[in-house]
Amino acid sequence: MAAPLELALALAFAGPAARERLEPLYAIDGEIEAAVRAGIEHAVAHAKLAWWRGEVDRLAAGRPEHPLARRLVALAGAAPRYERLHERLTAADCALVGYAPGTADELELLVARSHGAFQSLAAEVLAGRADPALEAFGAALGRGLGLTAALEAPGAPLVGPLERAPLVARARESLRAARDALPKAERAAQRHGLVRGALAEARLESPDPAPIPQLWLAWRTARRARRE
Repeated sequence: MAAPLELALALAFAGPAARERLEPLYAIDGEIEAAVRAGIEHAVAHAKLAWWRGEVDRLAAGRPEHPLARRLVALAGAAPRYERLHERLTAADCALVGYAPGTADELELLVARSHGAFQSLAAEVLAGRADPALEAFGAALGRGLGLTAALEAPGAPLVGPLERAPLVARARESLRAARDALPKAERAAQRHGLVRGALAEARLESPDPAPIPQLWLAWRTARRARRE
């Protein structure tokens, strides 16, 4: 779901307490992604996704069973809207059946489910509460990250014959909208998302950047967020 270096830097600069909350959330996302990876039998994948649907319901009700979900609730509390993970599961269903968006709008709707809802939840997990501003920030950030990931994927299967330039423009617009939607008072706590957005936007401008410039950009973005 994330470029490995981008996610590693975002977690590194999020701060210890934020990183502790985000790690089980991203691990749950990894479990969902692994359920539909290439080579998994459809019956097995469907069974795993069905189990996680039940677990998301239990998580939203404050009664999770999986160790990762239990740790998430212990760290972030019951206020974040964990039911947002159902959108992530819907996107996993689409991946399982090989769904390919036919238009840019369809692709944006797909990444809103796979990335947007997840990043809104991540923002709420960091804040320990639900908040319309955090929802807007996460939704825009996730759309931008999802479009960037679709453009970067080997062979770009979700992009297919769609024109790349308008998708790049949409991704850039979403990433900037996320930054603008986040109140200054929340920026220090949401460094994870701001760093991810900055790194993704840089890759849209210059694909395959070297690690050192990415590290420098992540540091500058996190430092600026702490000062605001």
